Amino acid sequence: MRIAIDLTATPRSKTGIGRYMLGLLKGLQETDDTNEYFLFAHDDDLDGFGIYKDNFHLVPVKSSLLRKTYLRILWEQLVFPFRLRKLKVDLLHCPNYTMPYTLRMISPKTAVQGTFHDMTYFIHPEYLIGWKCRMFRGYIKETAKAADKILTISENSKKDIPEFCRLRNPDIAVTYMGVKEAFFDSEPASDEVLSKYGIEGDYMLYVGTLEPRKNVPGLIRGYRELPPEIKDRYKLVITGKKGWYYDEIFDLVSSDGDLKKRVIFTGFVDDEDMMPIMKRAKVFAYISFYEGFGIPVIEGMASSVPTVTSYGSSLEEVAKDCCYLCDPEDTKSISKALRDAAENRNDTIEKGLARAREFSWRACAEATLKSYEDAVKFRNKA
Repeated sequence: MRIAIDLTATPRSKTGIGRYMLGLLKGLQETDDTNEYFLFAHDDDLDGFGIYKDNFHLVPVKSSLLRKTYLRILWEQLVFPFRLRKLKVDLLHCPNYTMPYTLRMISPKTAVQGTFHDMTYFIHPEYLIGWKCRMFRGYIKETAKAADKILTISENSKKDIPEFCRLRNPDIAVTYMGVKEAFFDSEPASDEVLSKYGIEGDYMLYVGTLEPRKNVPGLIRGYRELPPEIKDRYKLVITGKKGWYYDEIFDLVSSDGDLKKRVIFTGFVDDEDMMPIMKRAKVFAYISFYEGFGIPVIEGMASSVPTVTSYGSSLEEVAKDCCYLCDPEDTKSISKALRDAAENRNDTIEKGLARAREFSWRACAEATLKSYEDAVKFRNKA
């Protein structure tokens, strides 16, 4: 097959969809020597995807134009289909909800697989910017009707998708995400690395974008309710770039003199430093309201760190009985889970490691390849 993958919605800082694409491309290169891949990527980020195999070809697009959302949409709908037709692509993988809907007219034989990570745009619109939420709801519905195959990243998301979409192909594929081996093998951060980010002593850690769905204020409130002796022992380190509607997080800390002394914001940290920082944490907490998968939970377990996460959505599916679970809406529940993790650190580490090893990018790639084949077969029947 000749397979195109649209990487133009992937930010240079590889969070969210960026991590998914990095891992999937790693797995595909490990498993596939046969198919030809054409990876449409910004010309300022061509070295950002770890491409090394001869059957994987980077196709540059102008980042100076396509980093602007409205221009990227125009390119996707009016230019991209012609480039795909010229390359005689058998399958296009669109990993971020949208697709070139004009492709059906311009290159009708090209199969399309879309990845829907979760249904946040329908289930929790209150956590999103209004215009963006409305726009993506429309994209998701149109892609569901037009794509030959939809792929998602958890059984929970597979269950949610048909509630909001009319699917051209109701057979949804599930491909769990993986975890980098380096999370298992990395050494804990040195004092020198910690000092770069203003971290000193032992700490509890959050890693993720600062946005409402991640429930960072809930984590801070849960931490605030911990007994003084635990807060004296562990600071709270919050690592991640600013997303949207994040003012509450900083206001909560700045208005409390005690929290100001105990909560550390590092901003975005790349993997080179983030993995050792996670490895040295005494507790890792990721108590989002809703996730399609929640890869940081796997990374926390892989780092041999007691991990706290939420009941519900895919987080409980991923964590099973290997994490400390809490109600993300309940401050007392969050605080109790943090306390249990801090006081019983060794109880879940081995189970967490074993659970994390069940998730690999190679397995994700193998399942994705099967989904590509199914999408092409479905298109050929159309």
